[in-house]
Amino acid sequence: MVPGKASSEYQKACGALKDKKLGQAEEHVRKALDVYPKYAAAWVVLGQILEGQQKREDARQACSQAMKVDSDYVPPYLCLADFAAREGDWDQVSVLADRARTLDPVSNAFTFYFMAGAQLHFQQLRQAELNAESALELDIWHHVPELHYLMAQICQAKGDLRNEGIHLREYLKQAPNAADAATARTLLAQIDLKPQK
Repeated sequence: MVPGKASSEYQKACGALKDKKLGQAEEHVRKALDVYPKYAAAWVVLGQILEGQQKREDARQACSQAMKVDSDYVPPYLCLADFAAREGDWDQVSVLADRARTLDPVSNAFTFYFMAGAQLHFQQLRQAELNAESALELDIWHHVPELHYLMAQICQAKGDLRNEGIHLREYLKQAPNAADAATARTLLAQIDLKPQK
């Protein structure tokens, strides 16, 4: 359904985004959308690019537009869930993740990640743990190291120091330069000083 010219520009945008060339990526994805305005995937990529440029409201509008052009496409719900999570709007995270799960109940690690994050916030620890474990099982290529940080937080809430440490170590192994790596290292150092049960 997507015209070749739009698809070509979209692929160029994805390549530029991967290389962190946000200006080039935006230029290509906007060309794709000029050719085919109903290109839901391109709207989501535009949202990611705009978020990378610190244009949160424009990014939110791009992801919302993706949802408008294809309400059965999962990524815009996850894009918006990510924004809601960063803003601490856990009710909205829960709603968006639940909608994503309804559309694709088994194959998206991010759906389970956002569900687990909301459930942790609401102290639904068993459900949070189950959903985080499901996400980890789906993330066979380790593209979502944040899952281990989330699992560490769940373990911390449960008072499970041993597994909290295991997940913090795995997180630091997969994402040693992440924004919250220093916090993870501090937590791990504190765990190592405590006697293990």
